[in-house]
Amino acid sequence: MLRFSALALLVCTALPAQQPPAATQLPGSPFFIKQTWVIGGVGNWDYLTMDATVGRLYIAHGPVVQVVDVETGQVAGTVTGLREAHSVALDDTGEFGYVTDGPASQVKVFDRRTFAVVGTIATGPTPRALVFEPRNRLLFAVCAAVPVSTSSPTTGPGSRAPNGARPAPASAPRPGANDEIKSSITVIDAQTRQMLGEILMPGRLGFAETDGNGEIFINMGSRNQIVRLDAQSIAALLGRRADQAAAQSSSAQPPATQPTPIQPGAAAAAASATSPVLDWSHESRLPNSAENRMSLLSVGPECRELSALAVDGAHQRLFAACGNMKLLVLNGGTGEQVASLPIGPGPEAIGYDAGRGLVYSANGGAQGSLTIIRQDVTDSYAVIQNLPTRQRARTLAVNSANGQVYLVTDLLGVRLDRAGGIGTLQTPPVHGSFQVLVVGN
Repeated sequence: MLRFSALALLVCTALPAQQPPAATQLPGSPFFIKQTWVIGGVGNWDYLTMDATVGRLYIAHGPVVQVVDVETGQVAGTVTGLREAHSVALDDTGEFGYVTDGPASQVKVFDRRTFAVVGTIATGPTPRALVFEPRNRLLFAVCAAVPVSTSSPTTGPGSRAPNGARPAPASAPRPGANDEIKSSITVIDAQTRQMLGEILMPGRLGFAETDGNGEIFINMGSRNQIVRLDAQSIAALLGRRADQAAAQSSSAQPPATQPTPIQPGAAAAAASATSPVLDWSHESRLPNSAENRMSLLSVGPECRELSALAVDGAHQRLFAACGNMKLLVLNGGTGEQVASLPIGPGPEAIGYDAGRGLVYSANGGAQGSLTIIRQDVTDSYAVIQNLPTRQRARTLAVNSANGQVYLVTDLLGVRLDRAGGIGTLQTPPVHGSFQVLVVGN
């Protein structure tokens, strides 16, 4: 009898081990905020970029790019000479970095050893997201949406950044009832540092990412779509357009007599004015005019306010964050939905660690959180942890070398001298409180 009871006990206790783990089960070593590096600085911040090879974190922060040594937590250098930095892209040689300077409508090139700006490239209006495509050595700068009136000419480009992260200045035209929104993408040859041309697109474009295999993916939040571009085909088409324009111009020009002197600083503006433009801004023309160089993937009604994007190029998977606290996993080739997962409010960046099969969503709304999602080889996904972070910790970068995740935010204070009653209390950022949160397990 005793032997039978012991056997029954062994059988009963073994049963739970045969059940699959729950989707919300924490990993064996839960993630937590391991360190906080207070690095200071002024102004708002935007995207983060990690160079895992040399252990440097690039932070677009107001008028500078702060470069943090992730071994020491100290600022190793600063890229200056910017009006407002938005996004940093790094080439594959380790020599140069590129940063979008929104108000200047430029991409600045900097030396990654000295952090000195060594070049300037003109772009479309108010560039924000920037991606370096290594296979064709091209830069794609996603520029702000421009309200185009359907009844009268516009007075100038708007400068409201994609994803609604920056308000338009008072001088920018406001879209009216008869206006449509268009965005532009500036394509740049990273080797010559010359603009190859521009692509006009419908709607408001947001974050951009490459799969490393020649494809570029860009959020189109205003239409709940993701744009997929073939970098090589677009570069070839822009090159043919430029050659045709040059041939027509040379045949129409009279013999030159005296060269016209070029004023300093006019070269970039002249290049922008003469670069070819692919106008794919009319919805009815999109499928045919792009000639398979571009396709649109629909996210579907389940996602509202498409705000962030990451790409798993090895498996053709897209990770799209939505303002209604959902993360969708999509097939990068067909747009078919693979999975839908809950995340926190206010996501503005998604990180993907291919070596560890983890997806991270930086949720800057409410009190701030980091949603951690496990990717299995069977193409299944599960939320394994929701880590409380800090208010407004909305962007991130993943260090593929050690698996750590970096978020940035600052602290808010209270202006008691400006308090005049309910609803008038001001909570400005505390000077010098800008900080990096280091998350690991």
